Amino acid sequence: MDISLFKGSEAITAARHEEGWSVPCYKSLLTREDISKNRAKTMAPENSFGASNKSKDVKNATNKITIRQWQILLLLSVSNLVIAACISLQAPFFPREAEEKGASPTIYGFVFGVYELGVFISSPIYGKIISWITPKFLVNAGLFVAGTTTILFGFLDHSPPGTPFIVLAILVRLVEGFGAAAFVTASYTYAAAEFPGRVASAFATIETFFGLGLLLGPTIGGALYQAGGYPLPFVVLGATQLFVEVCSIFILPRPDRNEKPKSGNMFKFLADTGVLLDGLLITTTLVFLGYNSATLEPHLRQFDLQPVVLGTIFMITATIYVITTPVWGWLCDRGFDPKLLAVIGGVMCIVSLILIGPAPFLPFTAELWMVSISLVLCGIGLAAKFVCAFISALNDALKRGFPDDMSTHGLVSALCTICMSIGAFIGPTIGGYLLEHLGYRQSTFILLIMEVSLMILLTLYMIWRKVKLLKENPEKRSPANSSEATPLLSNSKCTTFTQTPELYTCF
Repeated sequence: MDISLFKGSEAITAARHEEGWSVPCYKSLLTREDISKNRAKTMAPENSFGASNKSKDVKNATNKITIRQWQILLLLSVSNLVIAACISLQAPFFPREAEEKGASPTIYGFVFGVYELGVFISSPIYGKIISWITPKFLVNAGLFVAGTTTILFGFLDHSPPGTPFIVLAILVRLVEGFGAAAFVTASYTYAAAEFPGRVASAFATIETFFGLGLLLGPTIGGALYQAGGYPLPFVVLGATQLFVEVCSIFILPRPDRNEKPKSGNMFKFLADTGVLLDGLLITTTLVFLGYNSATLEPHLRQFDLQPVVLGTIFMITATIYVITTPVWGWLCDRGFDPKLLAVIGGVMCIVSLILIGPAPFLPFTAELWMVSISLVLCGIGLAAKFVCAFISALNDALKRGFPDDMSTHGLVSALCTICMSIGAFIGPTIGGYLLEHLGYRQSTFILLIMEVSLMILLTLYMIWRKVKLLKENPEKRSPANSSEATPLLSNSKCTTFTQTPELYTCF
């Protein structure tokens, strides 16, 4: 039994005597709230900075964001916006340029997809070694590689047509994926390391700018292409990345050389049902986004829309996603269960998938207002799933005993980046195939089944986790334990003490 708990209660009793309390037996007035506070002080595990995790979270949740943190957040946000814009900027004009060079739709489609292949290959490596080479190095190197390859991609119009153009385009795009993966992994790691107590809000802010970049990329690319031809969009965006890379050298904090680098165990990290479900949440988020990008336009042809209206409808999901992402991060930082929030987001996605087709079991056809509402719900739900899955994976890792340091942050960031690349690759790929062979309503119904199955699994996992917690802490099921501020035995003498996992009770 931890005697220091009772020493702490003596101090509480002394303070109550000074306030005029009549206390015949100080042990009898020891509340669960008092015990909980003393237990946290004496038994809370220390993190890498020597403070208890609980006190650290409370302190950082109430402190104001420092100027240094604002600078880091601004740099990472702008960098993510530019990185994301480079992913999508060539969509309006590259297919035509590639066809003029002799590339078929299958080939230039692979040029788009090989970027995600580069992210998928390199992300686990970065997550493994990030604590050795430091996040700052990964940010600088990633921005340099991504910026340089973006500029090089802008000079492919000088390449000979045919095989040389195809090979160069694939190689440059693949290396660009390597650089982007390094930066994104490191930026998520910075969000976890530099904003304790506000990890969800920081991550949500970064993801908001990433989504904004994907949204603005085609517009920026098309405008620059019209103004200066094929090279200009890539030169401008690539040079911007290099400029931000120079700024990061002076703004981002230097690594702590006094802390011994650690290498995270990716296999041990993934050997958990909760983490795997978090990964599936992230993957399905990108699958839905990619699926819509490949199939929504053919589905909307039945309404004979003007190009401006069609473009506006395409922007609905991305715009709602960008707007609501910080809200979900704020809710996570306020203590809401991220897995529960992810379930709420998943339910919104289910309703969206039922309406957008609509589902084959509904006795009516698609209407434009139904499609618009479904896209709004889709944007809200996908934002919830993505942000909450990242926070949930981090929380689950820490609860399982992983250290609250750079190695764990790197593992979580790598998981997020890997699942993003998988989803972004699978979404448009299966979308086009299913649309061609099954039609939009049937193919969307397959995604509906996948989402419903994932939500059932996530709900069952949450129930199992709750039952397991009650079995480990049976006193939490007792009605007598409903009030944390109620004295355990307010009118009895304490003669015997018994220790339970959560509190000490006197008889």
